[in-house]
Amino acid sequence: MRTKGWQKVFSFTLRQYIKTKSFIIGTVVVCIINAALFALANILPAAAMSDGNDVPSDYTLSFEKVYIIDETGLISDEDISALAASGIPTERSGKSSDEAVAEVAKAENEQAVVVFSANKNADGEISSLNAKTFYSKAGKDGSAALSSIMAEVLNIANVKSAGISPEDYAKTQIPITTKAVEAGEAELNSYASFFQYFIPMLISGVLFLLIFAYGSTIAQSIAIEKTSRVMELLLTSIRPLAVVIGKVLAMGVVSFGQFLLIIIVGAVTGAVTAPFGIIGQIAPLLSDPNSLISGMPESAAQVGIDLDKFDLAQAINDITAKITPVNVILMIAVFLIGFVFFSLLASLFGASVSRIEDLQSALQPYSLIGVAGFLLAYYPIIFNIDSLEAGSAKANGVQIFSYYFPISSPFSLPSAIILGQLDMAQSFIAVIVLAVFTVLTAMLVSKIYETIILHNGSPLKFKDMLKIAKNN
Repeated sequence: MRTKGWQKVFSFTLRQYIKTKSFIIGTVVVCIINAALFALANILPAAAMSDGNDVPSDYTLSFEKVYIIDETGLISDEDISALAASGIPTERSGKSSDEAVAEVAKAENEQAVVVFSANKNADGEISSLNAKTFYSKAGKDGSAALSSIMAEVLNIANVKSAGISPEDYAKTQIPITTKAVEAGEAELNSYASFFQYFIPMLISGVLFLLIFAYGSTIAQSIAIEKTSRVMELLLTSIRPLAVVIGKVLAMGVVSFGQFLLIIIVGAVTGAVTAPFGIIGQIAPLLSDPNSLISGMPESAAQVGIDLDKFDLAQAINDITAKITPVNVILMIAVFLIGFVFFSLLASLFGASVSRIEDLQSALQPYSLIGVAGFLLAYYPIIFNIDSLEAGSAKANGVQIFSYYFPISSPFSLPSAIILGQLDMAQSFIAVIVLAVFTVLTAMLVSKIYETIILHNGSPLKFKDMLKIAKNN
């Protein structure tokens, strides 16, 4: 049999590779980086969403004196009296702004000068208003709160000058959001849009590194064994095709094991850091289809749930709902089939050289194929960013093409499955196309490999390999 003895090559290659220092150190480093990234992904959003930077409801400014210089004519004595009554000791300054600022700069206690000014257009109409706060060194902590208050005072004064009551003006300041979504397509919130953008880029990048790096390792291993005459000893008891099958399967197990380890480390890190980050805050809203998360956002607001956290939990639930056993099996199948496809190509180019120095140039076609597939999976996401920001989950034409094109599908299909870009039937068709293409590649390699593994001389070009396959 042409494949007899592959088991020996498989076990030998597997044992030898996992015992190397480079593999052990590399795996440890990747796991540490992965754990750090998962921890930050959990903790940083919680810090961003926290109310730690908000001014407490019982906070009072401790300025001992706040001087007002009004160059707009909008600030009335009534406005200044209202500020004083609220606990901010405010009074008009009769000095110029430069003099008042210079005096406050020398103050050792908490003082400030607020200068209200206006910019006017050619017709003399006000085009913009400014409220600039100059604070003493001791007043730095309260400067941001004071500046915010003064901006609101100026805004209300401007509204009153137009003959509009502050109450009526407040009724007109209802936030209005816009979004354009194609009818019949799923509508995404901001977090779901981010996941639709980030997850494909992350998964395609990780899979590219694993598939491409280990494929290159297979090519290097075959080239070293061939140029060192080890291959000649192997071929006395094992057929050439068995060698490549054993090596490809061994490195496939290693790469899949490392990928699985990355997922496990990430999951464990997420579980450990959950109480300290965003996962712990939104945990009550996760994984319960009958909970509030399945209701309307307004319901969340009524019971005091932060809408940002509601949207995040909803986006996570939408994704986890798609992680079914069938989808997991399909993603694993895509990874393994894609790995076999690229590894077969790598083994072919690795066997085409007679000197290890020629390996890099011989692998150029392999590199071009791999990079082209990765970019075809990666860049359509960037080009679709406007659609995602608008809240549409619809994939563009290049994305859809990348799901079915065998060179790019190993990098783009897993994220398409997990994000629901393809339904079950479409996913199966894409996987079948990739599998058929890989089988055809295996048949091509089987026709060429046993001839070129014994080749000595200048490196064979790809067109020369195709001629060998045609003759065989």
